Amino acid sequence: MSRVIENPRELILKKAEVLLFNEGYSSVNIRRVAKDCGIAVGTIYNYFPGKKELVIEMMVNFWINFFLKINTEINSDKDFYLKLKYIMDELSCILKRFKDVWLKNELYSTPDYIASGMQEHNTHIGKLISMIEEMLKSELEARNREIDNGFTTHSMAKFIVINFISMIQMPFMDYDFFEKILKKLI
Repeated sequence: MSRVIENPRELILKKAEVLLFNEGYSSVNIRRVAKDCGIAVGTIYNYFPGKKELVIEMMVNFWINFFLKINTEINSDKDFYLKLKYIMDELSCILKRFKDVWLKNELYSTPDYIASGMQEHNTHIGKLISMIEEMLKSELEARNREIDNGFTTHSMAKFIVINFISMIQMPFMDYDFFEKILKKLI
């Protein structure tokens, strides 16, 4: 008699994530994940057509968790700039983890992987830009202000996110200096 596994999809993702972060992308294969889960290989294929889809689903889960964390902060009564700093810190955590694992050349060895992975990544970056744009609109409305120099809230939100990513990947500018620039612009 076969045993019933509660939440097999989550079990597969959890074991694959542990394998990915402990042993690297090349160690993640369907047979190994099935063995670590104590399930048949076919069971994994019921949820994920292949390794690519499994890896992309892990990436999506990281973004979902990121948005859950920052959503509470965004909806708080805290200062606009404290919220931005919190988002920057959380984004730093996720991007550093992406940089160490997701941005390895072996992960993007085929155009199919690149297209799928980057499409998901860009979707989530777009969502972050929209969230910051809404925060910015609320902040400007509360202060009865407009952005100077003809910028739009959308272009300013993109500017913020792009600079967050740049500061995380190439820490040549500290956040405090960036915040001073924002305060001059907003």
